[in-house]
Amino acid sequence: MSRLIGEVGTIEWCRRTNGILGRGERARYMAAVALETVRALPRMLSSRSGSAGGPDPSRLTAPDTPFSREVVEACAGLGPMTFEHSYRSYLFARALGELEGLACDEEALFAATMFHDAAFPRIDEIEGKCFTLAGAEEAERFLASSSLDRSLHRDVLDAITLHVNPRVPREQGAIQHLAKDGIGLDVIGQRAWELDRAGIERTFEDHPRHGFNAKAEGLLRTNARRAPGCRAGAAFATGFGQALKTSPWARRDSAA
Repeated sequence: MSRLIGEVGTIEWCRRTNGILGRGERARYMAAVALETVRALPRMLSSRSGSAGGPDPSRLTAPDTPFSREVVEACAGLGPMTFEHSYRSYLFARALGELEGLACDEEALFAATMFHDAAFPRIDEIEGKCFTLAGAEEAERFLASSSLDRSLHRDVLDAITLHVNPRVPREQGAIQHLAKDGIGLDVIGQRAWELDRAGIERTFEDHPRHGFNAKAEGLLRTNARRAPGCRAGAAFATGFGQALKTSPWARRDSAA
């Protein structure tokens, strides 16, 4: 799949294109979404029945460091829905990393997941640009004066812009891979069957969803409308809206 998509979604590609797909890129991206859907949908649907075993995300917490506390402070203005989604995504990413035996810098992973939807509060103002690039730009301004090692900055930004790709393999970086999969688990249940289901439910109780999927769909459709050719639009054209509605968490989000 990485050969099919190529560099689409990387921070370098987003900076060069504003995150807008060319005609050939759009076709390849949509094909990759369709292939990933065929591969993962049966397991996502079956995960509704729950699973035993696997790491428990509810026992994890953010790194207890000055940098991480600065990240929390910087992201506090995103609002409860986006903030809690981002925090849950970090917990799920960490748990999946434990499952895979894949280590990465926890502070950088925390920054990537917490900032990945940083553009949501001003989505109506973003014109002709993918919201992931706008979020990465906000993260970049924060990182410029932070204590995080500069060698990790690119990985954080890359993880943010890659997270709407259908899959991010480990070869693209541990931070990028785990951030994508943690976010995908929280949104549509990707890989949920690999974690302890009771632990996932406790994570939702500790960090409420605030109807995330139901509300995020409108935000993403706004970006698709205001930035024709962005990946959000291509994803909806390939059935992402239905994936949101058939997520294992859809009933919980609708009730909220």
